[in-house]
Amino acid sequence: MCGLAGELTRGSAETMPRAQAERIAELLVHRGPDDAGIWQSPTCTLIHRRLSIQDLSPAGHQPMQSPCGRYRLVFNGEIYNYKTLRAQLEAEGETFVSTGDTEVLLRLLIREGASALPRLRGMFAFCLFDQERQSALLGRDPFGIKPLYLYRSSDQRLLFSSEVRALLRSGSIPRALNGEALQHYLMFGCVPQLGTLVEGLNALPPGHLARWSNGALTIERFWQPRFGEEKGDSYGALVERTRTAVKESVEAHMVSDVPVGLFLSGGLDSSAILAASDQRLTTLSIGFEEEAFDESALAEQVAQRFGSVHRRLLLRRHKAWSRLPAFFDALDQPSTDGFNTYCVSAEAADAGLKVVMSGLGGDELFGGYPLFQTVPKLLALRQRLGPAAWAASQLIRPIKRAKLQRFCDYLASPPGVPAAHRCMRTIFSAREASRLIRLWDLPAPSTPPLHEGLESAGLADQIAWLETSSYMGAMLLRDSDALSMASSLELRVPLVDVGLFEALAPIAASERLAQGKQLLRDAFPEVTAVLQDAPKRGFVIPFDQWLRSPAAGTALPQLDLKAAARRVDLRPWARHWALLVLADWLERNMGIALQPG
Repeated sequence: MCGLAGELTRGSAETMPRAQAERIAELLVHRGPDDAGIWQSPTCTLIHRRLSIQDLSPAGHQPMQSPCGRYRLVFNGEIYNYKTLRAQLEAEGETFVSTGDTEVLLRLLIREGASALPRLRGMFAFCLFDQERQSALLGRDPFGIKPLYLYRSSDQRLLFSSEVRALLRSGSIPRALNGEALQHYLMFGCVPQLGTLVEGLNALPPGHLARWSNGALTIERFWQPRFGEEKGDSYGALVERTRTAVKESVEAHMVSDVPVGLFLSGGLDSSAILAASDQRLTTLSIGFEEEAFDESALAEQVAQRFGSVHRRLLLRRHKAWSRLPAFFDALDQPSTDGFNTYCVSAEAADAGLKVVMSGLGGDELFGGYPLFQTVPKLLALRQRLGPAAWAASQLIRPIKRAKLQRFCDYLASPPGVPAAHRCMRTIFSAREASRLIRLWDLPAPSTPPLHEGLESAGLADQIAWLETSSYMGAMLLRDSDALSMASSLELRVPLVDVGLFEALAPIAASERLAQGKQLLRDAFPEVTAVLQDAPKRGFVIPFDQWLRSPAAGTALPQLDLKAAARRVDLRPWARHWALLVLADWLERNMGIALQPG
């Protein structure tokens, strides 16, 4: 895993100065402290920082040049099936000088172009520049595990980067605030999956490619999710199919020339990954002094059962607060959910690891979240209310209570799965977010965001894809990438894998998304025997208690919220935290101070 950036220009327009490229590379050093490379032509700049995971030799240096000198590639991520692809290319006459996946990707793209992308199993973002045609091909993996941000300037330049901050802090793009993304952050605790808080800077959509030629940019989809309702197989056959598919994904994610560890939370997903691995892993769990949040004892039982080399890392309140300044500086985009990822990644890096797997994605794939049951209930309620829903929203509207304001939003919105899902995932309602935006005199969008669903899919699959795209894609994967790489740590997610998804998505939702992730439980009964009936908690830091401690006042950003508290309910700790994170990010990266109003 690495960091990349660059610029593509048109015609006679010259690319950025070398000093600017070096500044961007410096700002990406945490993503790749092992090596750096910059290549420039009159119309192209390619920048790369390398975290050496596969082929640790200089042969893996990037930007990587083709033997003929025509093509150059910058690539961030891992291609897990690169050995199979390499063997196929060798059978077709290709010879290789390195042993890693970058050269395989380079040769494959030269041979097959965009048609090669569906063959890749992995997480990736890349730019391939063709010096002869003065064109480029950029691509991003199907789930968007690896980021790739694009900015088109007024003079038809295309800037791209693994991180927003590198472009902002190098002065490569203007600091203009995106009002739509701002409202999305206030509502959901993260920016949109395809947007940023910077006007004009957007992410290449997951499963898409971009073509650049003489100032023209076109974007195309190369992968899309397809759910099915397969019937006929016995439940036992589905269980075996699930076990096989998970084991194959875990095996694929073990490809590395350095040791691979695992974040072991004591929950079903990470425990299943450990059980699925044929190798002895180093596992890490985070413990807390607050017993209600501490799952480390259960994680130790799982580690002992499956023979991993286990480390329990105790995260005390004072140590967590000491990490806050670095955490705020590491946020590429503001997020209410990133501090846990930052802390556990820093601990893993301190333990000497460069690669760690996570159980992220299991809840989306196997139906683990409570909203899989709650959203259908909200839809049924809305149907019973009929035209009276709007009148009910007006009765609730004056009541200054967080949950009621979100419910009011739902009743007043167009009926459907996206609206019910939004009701369960928002922090502030759309009206409350608008009040805060007006209070601080910030840009406001015309309409509140409503995520697009998959209308052709069944209800459960619509919920699953909304969770995958709008929650996992916009928040969890973005946090996992930026905040693990802040500690120069590669985070791999075997349960967010195109091969695994395509193996299991055809299974009927009634089986695949059965309550309590029953299909995954039955696929790994040895894990279920250890966990028994332990309740689902997820990896949660005791923020609510910590924010009320005296130490919090000295560690957190200073923000006067008296005026905001008169307009919205700020009693829930998540709302208070969301505003603190936003205020720090805006001042640190955009030079915008939130005034009391």
